[in-house]
Amino acid sequence: MANGTIAFDTLQTSGQITGTAKSVDTDYVVNGSAKHWVNYDAIDQVTKGSLNQTSLTDHATGDFSTFYTNNMLAAEDRCIVTNSYNTTNDGSSANAADARGGTMTNQAGDTSQSTTRVNFHVYSGSNASENGAKEDLNGNYCATFGDLA
Repeated sequence: MANGTIAFDTLQTSGQITGTAKSVDTDYVVNGSAKHWVNYDAIDQVTKGSLNQTSLTDHATGDFSTFYTNNMLAAEDRCIVTNSYNTTNDGSSANAADARGGTMTNQAGDTSQSTTRVNFHVYSGSNASENGAKEDLNGNYCATFGDLA
């Protein structure tokens, strides 16, 4: 089987999609869409959905690494977006107690950036008498925008 190149500027559906968006410019696919995403349930330790993820490592409470199937072009020239959702308390961000602050997620600053993976943390918030801490939640999300290698 020979491999070749297909060149085109717009992808268009043959009418199977309902609504108004029936075509997309290829520049959007290349430059404007996520190159990776994951929805990880740390309580049940299962990936509920992903794109361009080969594996996920749960290092410890609230500490995760997601590994790309297709690596990124650069370790730092990319955008990492993280978020979390606590289904344990009907979506409340107060996981430990009503007085505790919300949850926070971020790309881990204690791990060097890489073209092969991203390490991210999930924290519960602090209050006047208690420090925040890393937290395992049902919904932990990470997406990567940038150029693939």
